[in-house]
Amino acid sequence: MRAKRFRLSPEVRSQIIAGIRAGAYSHVAAEAWGMPKDCFEYWMRRGQQPSPREPYRSFAKDVRLAAAQARLLAEKAVYDKEPKIWLIHGPGRETDACPGWSISVKPAELSLEGRNALLDPEVLHALRIVANVLADFPEARLEVARVLSENGIKITA
Repeated sequence: MRAKRFRLSPEVRSQIIAGIRAGAYSHVAAEAWGMPKDCFEYWMRRGQQPSPREPYRSFAKDVRLAAAQARLLAEKAVYDKEPKIWLIHGPGRETDACPGWSISVKPAELSLEGRNALLDPEVLHALRIVANVLADFPEARLEVARVLSENGIKITA
């Protein structure tokens, strides 16, 4: 069957639109009622061109409308049954333009770039522990001091 010559009866058209509205993929609803996928795609392309002719224009419009209505029903069902999911993933989610409480706050990553790591309390604590351990091993302590010095780090005391 050539897509250009497909005749869409009002009954089949209504069934396709009802199938889409019920949640089927558009091309699946069309095939379920006898309109081949390539024909459906042809009709949609024709209906979405600038200044489309009938019956393509109204068919494409009705398909888009039915798909939007199906999505509305699905989003409403999620909103009713799982509002948290709707808030996180749906149109209720937080965006830059519309802040909200729907997304968990992610912990800030510790970055020492642009900061003096030696002023960080945890780094200072770790260095004290290493120095205390090395106190019992003078040769190791001298070797650590030598390597640090070779890398441009001065150790005092």
